[in-house]
Amino acid sequence: MHVMSVEGVSKAYEGRVVLDAVRFGLTTDDRIGVVGPNGAGKSTLLRILAGVEEPDSGRITKRTGARVVYLPQEADLDPASTPIESVAAAARAHHAGDARREDWDAGPAAAAMLDRLGVRDTDTAVGDLSGGLRRRVALAGALVGDADLLVLDEPTNHLDADAVEWLEGELRRRRGGLMLVTHDRYFLERLCTRMFEVEGGGIHRHDGRYSDMLEARAARVAAAGRAEARRRNMLRKEIAWLRRGAQARTSKPRFRVEQAEALMAASPDPAQGQLQLGTGRRRLGNDVFELEAVSKAFGDRSVLREVDLLVGPGDRVGIVGPNGAGKTTLLNVLAGVLEPDSGRVRVGRTVEVGHYTQDVTVARGDETAIAVVREVAGWIPLADGRRISASALLERFHFDDAMQHRVTSTLSGGELRRLALCRVLMAAPNVLVLDEPTNDLDLDTLAALEDHLDGFVGTIVVASHDRYLLDRLVDTLYGIEADGTVVKYPGEWEEYRRMRAASAEALRPRPVAQARERPTTPKKPSYRYVREYAELGDRLPTLEAERDRLAAEIEAAASDHERLLELTAALDAAQRDLDAAETRWLELADLVGE
Repeated sequence: MHVMSVEGVSKAYEGRVVLDAVRFGLTTDDRIGVVGPNGAGKSTLLRILAGVEEPDSGRITKRTGARVVYLPQEADLDPASTPIESVAAAARAHHAGDARREDWDAGPAAAAMLDRLGVRDTDTAVGDLSGGLRRRVALAGALVGDADLLVLDEPTNHLDADAVEWLEGELRRRRGGLMLVTHDRYFLERLCTRMFEVEGGGIHRHDGRYSDMLEARAARVAAAGRAEARRRNMLRKEIAWLRRGAQARTSKPRFRVEQAEALMAASPDPAQGQLQLGTGRRRLGNDVFELEAVSKAFGDRSVLREVDLLVGPGDRVGIVGPNGAGKTTLLNVLAGVLEPDSGRVRVGRTVEVGHYTQDVTVARGDETAIAVVREVAGWIPLADGRRISASALLERFHFDDAMQHRVTSTLSGGELRRLALCRVLMAAPNVLVLDEPTNDLDLDTLAALEDHLDGFVGTIVVASHDRYLLDRLVDTLYGIEADGTVVKYPGEWEEYRRMRAASAEALRPRPVAQARERPTTPKKPSYRYVREYAELGDRLPTLEAERDRLAAEIEAAASDHERLLELTAALDAAQRDLDAAETRWLELADLVGE
């Protein structure tokens, strides 16, 4: 069902265009992920769709009676209200004008949603809660009611991994359209069936999941590279012709020569390869961190209890656990910021720690970004003996020359955190201790960070709720349990999740049998289910091939508007057929025991 149309919408800030005549439609079937660099206009787009901000030009046409619910990055809550009052008020606002809900008591639904999101202190005023808890209250307010279109700006921020997985399941079950901005790549891949890539004032629309968008982007970049190669070849020929001619010494052709040379010099640099970073300016020895029976409490609450931990050179360790479990406390103990109440912490003599914390930032002022980084150092040593400059490092984290020379007072919050991360890396530590390094970073910056860390040959200890980062970066996970103990979990995130679930199941109390039960023999699955399961298994590759064929035709028909609309509708239908077949195939797999 149609929800709204966006027709020629434009928006600029201080002369910088972030949206330029964009147009698209939204329906209750849409599941759209919005991605793009920080500052590209993602949040602006969501605010305009929600009616919070007006476009400079263009028009938003919403279906009469369509209910649009919006979650901003910064929670706008009454500080004097309790969490239940705040969520109940949001629920009533969602259903204003709905005669069926006029006498609805939103309190029980609000309490249930808060409980699911782990907000237990429901009697405290919202203004007295931490930023993370306020964010959860705002998210509960967005989820508690029905919506024709749910618009969420970074809903996974400040959520631990368990809460993110719950939210993923909740959004998958909900009816109505969904448009969201998030840096959680597993979230995008599993939840979204369309992607909007905001860049340069425009929107690249991709049918399919996040991985499909990456493939399309790679094809687009490759095509641009081929076009750039042709352009450079043409310029070389023109310069060679000009230099051969006798008129090359006259002023007008000389100007043409210089202009062509300037164009060549301004062309994009070749793709940057991965840096093999050295272990700082000091070689890392055989000892890094060793904790023996370390405990730490705050008041009556024990956060760490009798923790034994050994981290060696080159180790890549992930620290996981719910919000408030003690991840930051453990990192602060390792980094020497916090002294334990008991136990012993031994740090290797050659260890130089680069500590990136959740609240680290760069103060706003009159210094330029490049000057702030050069305060730390002018270069970083590489493993092969070469060096990388402060400016080159900033370029890798998407600070172009113009941004490097902007004063910090003009940078956004996300840009300041990115700058603070560059300062930590610029110190060339041989051990990195990182606390939620992916917060407030866009996906391109995340890729740059991961590429940077891939080439780091020192030791990394990272606390994160980003499942993708943990799977890609670390070799060993340590989980902080509810009682403050630390348990080692081998393998990736899914293995950690499976082992925790199995442990919880083993501890669950079992009902006492009231009567002796007759042993039962498992039923064989019916022939109909077995046959349907096999037929779907044969059909899935065909459906995938059809989807891929239509996607390829869309790429080829970019200039044919009518054909593009026809192919897009066909691709949507093919994707729905594939999703339905995959869902049924998984259901049957359980029934037939495979």
